[in-house]
Amino acid sequence: MTLDARTPAPVDRIVIAGGTLTAWIAAARLASAFRDTVRVTVVETAERPTAQVTALAPAFRRDLLNRLGTPESTWLRACCASFNAATRYRGWRPDPVYLPDPGATPSCEGFPLTDFWQLRRSTGHTLEPVDHACFVTPPLLDARKSPRWLDGRTAFPHGWHADTAMLTHFLRRTAVQTCGVRLHSAEILGAERDPAGLVTALHTTRGREEADLFLDCTGRAARLLTGILGEPFRPAADGLVADTLATVTLPHDSARHGVAPYTAVTTRPEGHTWHRTLLGRRTTGLAYASGRTGAAEAERILGAPAGAVVTHTATPAGRLRRSWVGNCLALGTAAASADPLDEDHADTLALLDRLVRDLPSRDGRTTPAARFDATAAALHEQALDLARLRRLTSPYAPPVPAPDHLRQVLDAHAAGLAPTPDELPLRALLTALTPHTAAPPPSLAHHPHAIRTADDAFTRIKRHQRTLLETLPDTHTYLTAAGSLPTPALA
Repeated sequence: MTLDARTPAPVDRIVIAGGTLTAWIAAARLASAFRDTVRVTVVETAERPTAQVTALAPAFRRDLLNRLGTPESTWLRACCASFNAATRYRGWRPDPVYLPDPGATPSCEGFPLTDFWQLRRSTGHTLEPVDHACFVTPPLLDARKSPRWLDGRTAFPHGWHADTAMLTHFLRRTAVQTCGVRLHSAEILGAERDPAGLVTALHTTRGREEADLFLDCTGRAARLLTGILGEPFRPAADGLVADTLATVTLPHDSARHGVAPYTAVTTRPEGHTWHRTLLGRRTTGLAYASGRTGAAEAERILGAPAGAVVTHTATPAGRLRRSWVGNCLALGTAAASADPLDEDHADTLALLDRLVRDLPSRDGRTTPAARFDATAAALHEQALDLARLRRLTSPYAPPVPAPDHLRQVLDAHAAGLAPTPDELPLRALLTALTPHTAAPPPSLAHHPHAIRTADDAFTRIKRHQRTLLETLPDTHTYLTAAGSLPTPALA
């Protein structure tokens, strides 16, 4: 099929501003989607990744790496990556608890399996923790088992941890060499705009770059949307989300202590700490409120030895008033930020997928803006709500009332009411962190067959756990065999 003269002229030039990981995720995703029909250029500015280790959602492989034709073993080696199959929460309740991907919660005849656990607990039929009863993975994670067998088969769903700089360089090289992305390393000086206010070109220290659509991936500087277009940042000033992140990476004896295939989070009066482990090293972060905790105290909490490089990064929670302005849109922390703990690039990939499907014509470059911005706002609000709930349910919760919409979620959880689709991630978090505050759903009394089916499901989970404990290698063994060893970042 060919296009005729009546077909609106398509967007065929996209410029991405920034040297961040988000910039190269966007470049690789768009170039792999449009191939030779859209010219993708990255104006690589001085912004570089600030995180030392980044978490990657399971969608990262499906929505990006598979489209690039990149085998997992290839990028595991290139990025010193390890596995991340769950978040392990400590300090919210007497014993640590794992929360795998909330979307992976098993169900039984329309009810989450956790509802049946609530019923068994309330009637004295179980003392087993909710995570070990309802998910296959917790005892495997306790044993630091790999989510893959040595032949590469997948045993259970997982994401990844990766060295951020190495991953950025890997995607940069792949996008340029394999996908045909143009690289323009320069600083942005300004922009040209047409009479309608749309940006037509960026002025850089190495000349002009014209395009139909511009993506701002310059991190919290937001050089295009805030710096050039003046779009204001709206903070989430509710006192529940930390505004600063301190991180340090230290050597880790993986052969002796193993590699934890999860993110470990501990609540504290100052905020929360987290650990992410790669082969040979471990990164520890502290998310804290700078108004109550100073940089020196943060470094003491991290346990950083003398001479260790501790990075302090401002992470103010909030978002730009609009993520798409004219023919410019922002992604990643250029558009919004919540708790760095939740930054696994799944939202960025979801927004890129919407852009691919809604790529406008040249004459309608502002048409998708409202829908795109509504999606971005909803994703950011959900990330904020997860961070708020973690703080509200912590024993160190500040004397701040829950927002009205979260109070409704808390009340529904306590009453055993069924969650709405939008509430599922929040209710999964509440079930993990505060399982004893909820009643079993009253409607379960009318479903005796479902209760018997759930009993069989609990038995199958136990059997599956035993099989995997006997057959899976530990994570260190798998990664060593796969060659995921620390190497210098690519130039």
